Formats: sequence, structure tokens, C-alpha cells
Amino acid sequence: MITQPVTIKDIAKLANVSIATVSRVINENGKVKGATKTKIQQLIDSLNFKPNTYARDLVKNRSSSIGIIYPHFSFDCHEFNGLSQANTGTPLPPYLAQTAHSEEEEKARIEELDALGCPGIVLCHSRCSAQTLNRWVKKLPYLYCIDRQLTSSSFQRVNFDHLDAGVLQAREALRNGGRFGIVVYSTTFNHASAQRFSGIIGTLSNYKGPLEVETLSLTKCDIDSAFGLVKDNDALFRRADFIIAENDFAAYGVINALKTMGLRIPHETTVVGFGNHMISTLSYPKLTTVQYPFNQMLNEIVYRIQKGKIRTRDFRPTLVKRQSS
Repeated sequence: MITQPVTIKDIAKLANVSIATVSRVINENGKVKGATKTKIQQLIDSLNFKPNTYARDLVKNRSSSIGIIYPHFSFDCHEFNGLSQANTGTPLPPYLAQTAHSEEEEKARIEELDALGCPGIVLCHSRCSAQTLNRWVKKLPYLYCIDRQLTSSSFQRVNFDHLDAGVLQAREALRNGGRFGIVVYSTTFNHASAQRFSGIIGTLSNYKGPLEVETLSLTKCDIDSAFGLVKDNDALFRRADFIIAENDFAAYGVINALKTMGLRIPHETTVVGFGNHMISTLSYPKLTTVQYPFNQMLNEIVYRIQKGKIRTRDFRPTLVKRQSS
């Protein structure tokens, strides 16, 4: 028995239909089979379900809000603040939903945002298969994907070359010279991280002076795992003139571990991250990193939603120099 206030998700689960189907019955704005419609209406009546009036208002005004689905809270969700329509005018409030890397949860979040009537749904770094992703995009012409390859629609994908980001990381790491460097990378390579790794290794390989490079992998590139990696390889990290990390969270863990070993940053070793996540400003010293051009990519999607055409495909990472280099 449901003891908590009934939600649209509860109705959908009990009726064994999607949230979007329940929404169509509630708002009378789409085709639903007679038997299914009757079943849903009976559940609504018997459970005394009260639709969210705010959500219903959104359905009537599809032009004001977009939905954004990202894999975890470490993503650049702070970049959503201040996003505006065509970079001018009234701020465009997005709907956010956590997916936790699950294909099933991504699908559920897409259905929820579709039920709210969002004119555009942005799927950031989707963890689902390419086949599933292309199927979703064909079904929902207002579903856009950041940093995933699509064979079905170039209009609905917005990507950038992570190779450039890796080159920037490596160049900054080498700026003060050095004879020994460490690259901390993820064992779970996706297209983006593989590009960055290639840019890093290619740049280091072309270095004119004598240089030794050690690559160390992490299954999970987070703070605790990176901290443990450094402590387990104490002697190796004490030798390093620079460390290039897969992301800012791994770099943050590296910095904390190096400090416990008594190493001074950047005097004895340089640390460079990737992403320019909020955590990069919380470390001491503050982390030098490469800015992911997420805000530019998101604004391009807003433009495509509004104008129905592509403005640009050129997105560039930038170096954000702070105290760790």
C-alpha cells in the first residue's frame, strides 16, 4: 500500500506504462489506447492522485524550460546557473535530474522531462549504448546529446575534440621543464578520455629534452582512489616533476596525498587536472586545470532549439591557470 503522497511515477509503475503516457492522460494532449487510458484514470481516482499544478503549467508553456540530465553531481552543474536564451534576455531555468550512470535511470529521467513538456532535453555524457542512444534520438527530435557520437542526427549532437584538452594539459605540465612525469588515467576509457590521453602522450613524446613518463591507472578516478594511488606509489610520486590527472577529482586527491608526504606544490611538483569543476578552487594550492567548454555547448543547444539551425560546431577547451603549476 502506498502511504506517501502519490506521484506520477507511482501511477506509471502501477499501470505498467511510461510517465509520459500518464502525463498524456492527465493533460489530455496525446493519443492513449482506450483500455490503457481507463486503467490510468481508475488508478488516479482510486489513489486520489493530485497532479503537480506547476508541472502542468510547464506543459502549457513549452518555450521556457529545458531539461538537463547529467551522470553525477560532480558534473559541471554549477554551469547551469545564468544560462539565458540566446545569451540575452530572461534566464532559462533548466530541469536537472541525476542518472547515476544507469541506462534505466537515464530512460526514466528522459520520460519525466518529456512529461513536463520541455522543448529540449539535454543528455550529458550518456552511459547508455550507442544503439539505445540513437533509438532515443530518433524517437525524440528534441533530445540533444553532449559528448556522445550519434549516427542518426548531427543536429542533435554537440561534441568537442578532447585531444586539444590533453595537449593543453601536457603543455602546462611541461612549462617549467622536468625529467620525470606521471599520467594518472582511467581504465574505463570512453571516447573522450581516450582522446585526452592520446593528446597528453603525444605531446609528452614530442618533448625535445630528456623525459621519462610513467602511466598509472585508476578504475575510479575520484579523490579517495587517487589519494590511495599516491600513497601506494610513494617513491614514484616523490620523483615526479609533474602529474597530469584524468580529472579534477583525481588531481585533488593527488594534491592532498602529496601534501601529507611533505611535498611543496608547485615548487617540487606540478599538478594539472581537467574539467574546471568547482572542486578545483577548493584545494590548496588551487588547481590548474583545463576548462571543459560545457557552457558554450549548452548555449549552442539552446540556440538550435530556438532557431532550428546550427550556429557552430567549434568548441575549444581553455587553460585555467591557478597555483598548482
